[in-house]
Amino acid sequence: MLLELVDPARLVAVTAFAADPAISNVTEKAGRVPRKLTMNVEVLVSLKPDLLFAANWTEADKVKQLRDAGIPVYLTGTGLTVDGIKAKIARVGELVGEPAGAGKLLDAMDARLAEVQRRLAKLPAGRRLSVVDYTVWGAAQGKGSSWDEIVRRAGLVNGVGSIAADEWGQVPLSKEKLLEIDPDILILPGWTYDDPKGADAFFAKTTADPVLKALKAVKEGRAYRMPESLKTATSQYLVDAVEWLAGTAYPELFK
Repeated sequence: MLLELVDPARLVAVTAFAADPAISNVTEKAGRVPRKLTMNVEVLVSLKPDLLFAANWTEADKVKQLRDAGIPVYLTGTGLTVDGIKAKIARVGELVGEPAGAGKLLDAMDARLAEVQRRLAKLPAGRRLSVVDYTVWGAAQGKGSSWDEIVRRAGLVNGVGSIAADEWGQVPLSKEKLLEIDPDILILPGWTYDDPKGADAFFAKTTADPVLKALKAVKEGRAYRMPESLKTATSQYLVDAVEWLAGTAYPELFK
């Protein structure tokens, strides 16, 4: 959000994750910022920023150290819905003195989402496909997650949306349960932590699994790897995720 709203010259540092093309949508813009950091209190204090944005799950002791050192820290929550993300963008725009820029970004999001909905309106009644995102640890994201929002906005049905999720929003899935759900589309990881070849290996293993080969999505060639930078987006790039998923599910509507 910051890289969209302010000149990179105003940023003294961004998170190191912003420079990782496997999970970041802003690697090019982040490349113009001189420092890519982790949550190192001493380094952050030495930079003397006028404002520091940190996730609201950042360790409380580190936040206290920063504030005690005179660094203004704004704790940000994760936007799980379009409305939540839009409210966050508007607030960030206010904090950095760029409300007009935030307004333009919000208008652009609205226009793109409206175009997706315009195209999806052509779907016949009952034509909406089901989808499950299947992780390497055998789970899927349930109702109330950012993934659930992407699925709904893309005109699909979350295959595990009616199943109670755990405290992390995950629905554990045995192979038998996945077969019972039998989604039209299966989304597999586009990236796995600390293993550059992990996503490819998991895709090959899953689609060749003697049990899972019975899935409709596998039999019909509708198992896909979605870019992790989109699948986990909780910023304006959630719109890109909606467009990607809708276009993948209903290519005839997005030619």
